[in-house]
Amino acid sequence: MSTEEELGNFDPMEYLIRSVYRFMAKMESFKLSAKSIKPELEKLLLKLKQHENNRLETRAFLYLDVISWLESKISNVAVQDIIRGEFLTSVKG
Repeated sequence: MSTEEELGNFDPMEYLIRSVYRFMAKMESFKLSAKSIKPELEKLLLKLKQHENNRLETRAFLYLDVISWLESKISNVAVQDIIRGEFLTSVKG
């Protein structure tokens, strides 16, 4: 465990995301321009939403809220705000 982790100054999701981007860049797997990333994220979001309510997939979505993360990247809003909005909508409805 690193010193940052022990101090609590570590966001594992952000770290993992940056690690994946670095790895993919080294492998030259990102062939998308900055302009074309958003439509690809939107496609991925639509595909994942098809499985969101599948009882066999529920656990995966509980562990990692990829849908909220994608929505935040697409709409350029903090993921916390997306999750808070979903919670408030579920409480009201």
